[in-house]
Amino acid sequence: MFRDILQGLQDTLKTSTVTYGVINVMLLLSLVSILVIQNGNTSTTRKKLKHLQRIGLSTSNMADQYESKYDAPEGTTPEGSVRIKAICIHPIKSCGRIELSRALLTKTGFMYDRCFAFATELGKNNPAMETKWRFICQRTKPAMSQIKTELWLPHKESNQHDPLVQAGGCIVVSFPDPDGPGRFDDLRSFFHTGNRSAKPEVRFIVPLQPTPAMLNEYKIQFKTFGIHSRDAKGLDMGTIPSVAKALPKLKKYLRITNDQSLTLLRCTPDTLVRTDRNLAPLEHIGTPSVHGYTDQQPININSLSSVHAVSALLPTENQPLNALRFRANIWITGAPAFDEESWKRYRILPKGSDAEPRAAVAPTVSVVCRTSRCTMPNVNPETGVPSADNPPPEKKRGKPQPSATLVRYRTVEDGNKSALGYLGMHCVPEDRALQMAEEQEKGLYVAVGDEIEVLERGEHLYGSTGNDY
Repeated sequence: MFRDILQGLQDTLKTSTVTYGVINVMLLLSLVSILVIQNGNTSTTRKKLKHLQRIGLSTSNMADQYESKYDAPEGTTPEGSVRIKAICIHPIKSCGRIELSRALLTKTGFMYDRCFAFATELGKNNPAMETKWRFICQRTKPAMSQIKTELWLPHKESNQHDPLVQAGGCIVVSFPDPDGPGRFDDLRSFFHTGNRSAKPEVRFIVPLQPTPAMLNEYKIQFKTFGIHSRDAKGLDMGTIPSVAKALPKLKKYLRITNDQSLTLLRCTPDTLVRTDRNLAPLEHIGTPSVHGYTDQQPININSLSSVHAVSALLPTENQPLNALRFRANIWITGAPAFDEESWKRYRILPKGSDAEPRAAVAPTVSVVCRTSRCTMPNVNPETGVPSADNPPPEKKRGKPQPSATLVRYRTVEDGNKSALGYLGMHCVPEDRALQMAEEQEKGLYVAVGDEIEVLERGEHLYGSTGNDY
């Protein structure tokens, strides 16, 4: 790479050997400077994270999701058990996933799932509009799918005086630099990643649970913002220096207009809300379901065979369908397509190869309704670009996919008039297993490879309630 750069300079200048030597020295000095700067930035980030460990898989369990062995047509009786193939959390609502080998189940779903959300301030500079903060998502900002998240948590040997350790760890957020590569960014990326085609990124650190000292130093306060038809609250993390520095770049990347401010909100135990529709029976779940920044229920489960069945209905140019478009927490295999739509309750049997300690109890989960889909599955999670089929000659644009196919083939009920078809199920963890785990003083973990045992079956209708509480 550097030889090519030098050769280009030599061919252009056509100067003497002495000049070549000067050029070589200047180039080497520049490269050394780049290395120092890059290593300085890298070492600064590493220093901040040195008492934490990264949590998550480097190789996805969904890498083979398109293989025919996961086909199980509707109504068939596959051999073997229904098992958990993958577990995903999305720490920041509508942003990149983190795939785990196991996850801690809590009353509000899996730990760290949808505990942050980005929001914009509407009408800030428009006297005719009421100023209001509202969450943003891939429905209007598909590029959010390219915002990556990393989860870093303390370990046994962590220094308890480290601020990020005291905050319970952090989320490292990264996204493509909207300003593109600068004069030496290509070289910096090469030194940092070893990849000549790597694009520059913006990275910043967000404490998981701001300590009282952080709340005071950065003047972090609660802010109210809208999520769909409800008001939510959260700690405004936009005053933390690392976040504040990155927000202008992120605003530019997401093409947020000048009359809108942008910030990051953090859910807290005090800001959890009860689910207000599709209520699970209290006789099963114990106490009312609560959630943070999920749209409705704490857990979403989906089946690879169901996605395969939908994929077969798509136009050829839109096949195969990436299951990760549907952003489920639990992905299962071994059940016939759409079989999960008849589940009312299921138990998760600890059968996985997870060697870490966990409570000796099988979590039970109530299934409350089908997942009514919106336009988000149209966004390709690999590119951040919405998908469409090939338009006919008389049309300029094709139909959005898979929404058009879901509306046609998967409008299997009329509970939600706004639904763009249905796929996946909303679920609520039951209190009994959570209480038993607490008594054992161990975590109620769910792991890849665990077996699903269906306890009850029945009908589902979006909007129906088990108890009116």
